[in-house]
Amino acid sequence: MTGRRLGLSIGIAVVVLFAVFWIGATIWFFGDENPDWLQDREWVADAEARCAQARDELDRLPQALDLEDTDNQADQMDDRADQIEASTAVLADMTADLAASAPDGDDGELVGLWLGTWETYLNDRLAHAEAVRAGEDRQFRVSVERGEGVDALLDAFADRNRMPSCGDPLDIG
Repeated sequence: MTGRRLGLSIGIAVVVLFAVFWIGATIWFFGDENPDWLQDREWVADAEARCAQARDELDRLPQALDLEDTDNQADQMDDRADQIEASTAVLADMTADLAASAPDGDDGELVGLWLGTWETYLNDRLAHAEAVRAGEDRQFRVSVERGEGVDALLDAFADRNRMPSCGDPLDIG
């Protein structure tokens, strides 16, 4: 075997091993063995439907940054704060419904942790609304837990359980 063929064979073997590694890692990370994976798939389907309903309600509300400019800056800030509070109320109702229907056992513990993260996120939204009402025109900031923003934690759990509507609604901006 020539040096060129040997190099080509080694290169192909490396590419194949690399692909097998990432396929295996992806299956482990997104598969049923993920520690965030909920076994009660019926609850997951119901949760996704409830979250989608909340998203539809949010879509009918004006976006905080899309509110009309007024001559009075204080009125505009009050309107933005009102919108944030209204959309947060929709999300609070959603999480209350999810908590009321939460599964038992290990799944219930995971859902409880996730809903605790939602509670932190909702409190962050209300704190932001208060800041806006007080005249602070600043970017929305979320709390950090376990080294990540709570919005990212919400999204990760929702994504891993295939509940795309149950993540951060990205409606504040």
